[in-house]
Amino acid sequence: MYYARLIQYKLGTNQRKVAEELTKKFDKISRNLYGFRGNVYFFDDPHGEYKALNYWDTKELAEKAHEVLFPQLENELKNVTTEKPRYSIFEVYDPTDDQDLVASHTIK
Repeated sequence: MYYARLIQYKLGTNQRKVAEELTKKFDKISRNLYGFRGNVYFFDDPHGEYKALNYWDTKELAEKAHEVLFPQLENELKNVTTEKPRYSIFEVYDPTDDQDLVASHTIK
């Protein structure tokens, strides 16, 4: 069992470059935090909506990562949007019990 942290934010249209810069910055930071398993990013450019899904070993580590990452993201976003980011933390259910299910998103 592991956990996922989903972050959602809106930048408005024609902001892909900003979203890419934010993604690169926070991808580097999250990969250096303890308990990190992987990241997946979703870009909906026509609607200016962006999402980041991080995988963590435990709920506690997901919450600790959130305490580090979310204030930094809020600070970055206040320069480009008035909309507040949203987040959720989920337990990831794996019906196969395959420990390497997200291996394609992890650093070895």
